[in-house]
Amino acid sequence: MDEMFQNSSPKEMGEILQKAQEHWLHTTLRWQEVLNYDPKPATGCSPKESIWSKNKSQLYHYRTTTERKYRTPILLIYALINKPYVLDLTPGSSLVEYLVNEGFDVYLLDWGEFEWEDRDLGYADLVYDYIAPSAKRVARFAQSSDISIIGYCMGGTMSTLYAALFDKPKLRNLVYLAAPIEFNKAGTYDVWLKARGYDPDRIADAMELIPKDFIDWGTRMLNPMANYWGTYTRLWKTIEEDKPIHFWKVLNKWASDNINFPGAAYRDWIRDFYQGNKLIKNQVVLRGRRVQLQRIQANILALVGLRDHIVMPHQTAAALTYLRGHDKTYLEFPVGHGGLVLGEIARDKVFPEVAAWLGERSDLWEEEE
Repeated sequence: MDEMFQNSSPKEMGEILQKAQEHWLHTTLRWQEVLNYDPKPATGCSPKESIWSKNKSQLYHYRTTTERKYRTPILLIYALINKPYVLDLTPGSSLVEYLVNEGFDVYLLDWGEFEWEDRDLGYADLVYDYIAPSAKRVARFAQSSDISIIGYCMGGTMSTLYAALFDKPKLRNLVYLAAPIEFNKAGTYDVWLKARGYDPDRIADAMELIPKDFIDWGTRMLNPMANYWGTYTRLWKTIEEDKPIHFWKVLNKWASDNINFPGAAYRDWIRDFYQGNKLIKNQVVLRGRRVQLQRIQANILALVGLRDHIVMPHQTAAALTYLRGHDKTYLEFPVGHGGLVLGEIARDKVFPEVAAWLGERSDLWEEEE
């Protein structure tokens, strides 16, 4: 701007300032329009069918759009906080879409939206009554004796609980996307959840069903500038630079689309995992059975974001130490927590790595024909 002014007449300078003001005004008006009036974009667009349901949850099978290449099916498991369509966010930025196009048989367990009557659901219920039956149905539907599981965030932790307790169907491959296994040195979570006087029992007893706004606020406050101010400045800058805003809209829709958290599960998550770090100590007990990580012999792929402030890289890398399998791979990417499934690096690097790794460790469809 300074260089433009140096050789400009007063009239030209006025025209430059006028044009800049008009551009700023146009950008701001469009910014307000997007925030207040634009319809929410479609998400979770990959064609699918429900093959099993329990309570509010659905087990989805994604319809094949290309020739099926692999017999070993993939079950996707996400956390209890947001909705799992982050794994199928929008065409062109969808892990589900990518895997289906690569010839995999893909399934997803959608927890649904927990309500008051679900307040007593704990991890024993979620593992025994939801994940285990889903795994059996996936194997049966896919006509396969073994399966692969991809667990993102808390979904990876729950997948670990399942894998340590159930032998059939055989779990051939276990993929962790920013999934916490070790809960020491958990960043800002340590400051809050291990603070003197933070009592998850009192919170769960008082609320019973933990409201989605309570969980959302806590997660956003881990990085408040980026999650509040940064969200809207990124939109303004995108409009100002005349770039497509579709991806911002789908991401913002998902980030604001939270679900309630069953109080029993919340109690266990904070007390036994974050405060007690019981998973790596083999001290988690579900329905009288001890979760022993050394029982897990699946091939392990652990992917982490080096800028992740929700799950630190070492929390996921611990799987390579405590799980028994011999085939273990660890990959790092220069992204945050969501960057493993969202954006250019996810699309161009993470998805191809996951597909290639699973492809090398999955039965081909033709082998048993």
